[in-house]
Amino acid sequence: FGDIAYRIAEKHGFNPADEHYRKKEAKLKAAASKGGSNKNTASTSSSSSPPSKHDKEESLIVKAKDVFTRVPTLWALFCEILACQGLSTVLNVCCVTKVAEVIPDDAERADWMGKFFAFTNVVSSVLQFGVLPATSSFLEPSTLWKIMPLIMMTMSCVLAFPKRVGKELADPTLNMVGAAYAVMKILEFSVRRMLDEMVYVPLDYESRFVGKEVISV
Repeated sequence: FGDIAYRIAEKHGFNPADEHYRKKEAKLKAAASKGGSNKNTASTSSSSSPPSKHDKEESLIVKAKDVFTRVPTLWALFCEILACQGLSTVLNVCCVTKVAEVIPDDAERADWMGKFFAFTNVVSSVLQFGVLPATSSFLEPSTLWKIMPLIMMTMSCVLAFPKRVGKELADPTLNMVGAAYAVMKILEFSVRRMLDEMVYVPLDYESRFVGKEVISV
């Protein structure tokens, strides 16, 4: 579908890549006129070796710094994804550890995990293809951005502050840990995926291209 979309865009003269190439050519011309040594630059570039891994990492850092400075929204999205992935990893470890503790049999544990992820995928699909498109006309994305972290933090706090049974603190049950992890994955597969893509919609081609490259890495 992506190839078809780009062929249609190219046919009708509104290919978004043209903007990126124009900006790139403008930068090259500006750099050439500023340096005043086109021949030396050409000879040096033609005889230079391919960029090393260190050069590529440094180039990616420079691009990330530039795009985050120009578009603060992408910096906020980057921080949000880091926090969300960190919390998801913690809940994943808690869930796997609790399942291994409560269900020692390998076959029963595999059956429980299979049903868990089947339930997660079904609910995520219903939200992504049914509920969210139907509610997007009257529910602003900014509202979802505010609600989603509150739900995640609430479920995490339930696990972080266990109930006291007598004089001892009771560990969270498997159902509590599984529910928190399920909510996290459902939101990640449905709501977050949709909201992440909506962030890139109003941006120019270069910000979308570089932003996705940096944030995905």
